[in-house]
Amino acid sequence: MPNRAHTKASFTVSPPPLPFPGNMRLAPFMALPAVLREFGQEPQGILASVGLSLELIADTDTIVPFATVDRLLQQCRDLTGCEYFGLLVGQRVSLSSLGVVGFAMKSAENVATALATLSRYRTLHDQSALITVEFRGNMASLRYALMRNAYNAPEQIYDCAVAIGCCLLRGLCGPAWKPEKVVLSRERPALLAPYEKFFRSPLVFDGEWSGLEFHSRWLSAAPVGADPLLYRHMLRELRELDDAARDTALNLIASLRLLLYTRQCKQDEAAALLGVNCRTLRRQLQSAGTTFRGELETARFARARALLSESGLSTLEIAGKLGYADASAFNHAFKRWSGVSPSRWRKIGNSGEHSSHASASL
Repeated sequence: MPNRAHTKASFTVSPPPLPFPGNMRLAPFMALPAVLREFGQEPQGILASVGLSLELIADTDTIVPFATVDRLLQQCRDLTGCEYFGLLVGQRVSLSSLGVVGFAMKSAENVATALATLSRYRTLHDQSALITVEFRGNMASLRYALMRNAYNAPEQIYDCAVAIGCCLLRGLCGPAWKPEKVVLSRERPALLAPYEKFFRSPLVFDGEWSGLEFHSRWLSAAPVGADPLLYRHMLRELRELDDAARDTALNLIASLRLLLYTRQCKQDEAAALLGVNCRTLRRQLQSAGTTFRGELETARFARARALLSESGLSTLEIAGKLGYADASAFNHAFKRWSGVSPSRWRKIGNSGEHSSHASASL
């Protein structure tokens, strides 16, 4: 049992909670009852167990807490015994499933603009995850990121989200489109055939991110329904919906926190991924009484605690994941945040003394 002095020191820094949980529109899950029936399960009871009904899931405007979707996918996985249930649901989504966002994507001048629209207005459908388009050489990737330790069935969420991304890109580029690589931040499933059949591409499991990697030449391709005039009209609709649906500053900061938790990036890169310029990002952070550096520190501390508690990684490995040049720099920063060294914090955490505190701050 740690002594009182160490226990007290470990709570000297109390960063604000990261507002990851949010709401989600049920439209992408309209096919879920049909998938359940294919497994011989009647959907009414399963939906009712999480407070839903066939009428609600058929209504494209139904919005529920993301935790409800998580529990629903967990129930479906457990009752059907299908470890790729989320994949089956996600592969039945189309651009039309996303309503105004989907119609705007279809009418965009090119795939790059369509994906930028999806990323910018994702909160109209999903407020618990970040959707980004990132680049490495001549390759691009469409990525979906959420807090994996906050949910009961994260592998189902990732399967579903990446399958949806593939459907959207096929809707933009044509049904023959396939990614160069599919990355899933879930453990390798026992049965690979369903993934191989749907994605038709190399698969990587236990990845540090989830998404689709493809050649960047696709970004300049024009969707079949490209219509500049219609896109401008859809964009006006999206802006009106977006303004009515959220507090811009709060949403931007929540997205920044999620981005910084999932990856290391500089302020200008973060602004680009969030679809704003650096000046807007600084102004919104200042209005909320915070700074980019402060948010980066908060995210690093949160992820450091999670990695110390939930992984067997060494201090040097954790330092690398957090963007530190060496273990010494990480040790110094962690002691400044918590009052104790990472090794001491890990011992205290393993004793159960402050595990609840760590969970609450995430």
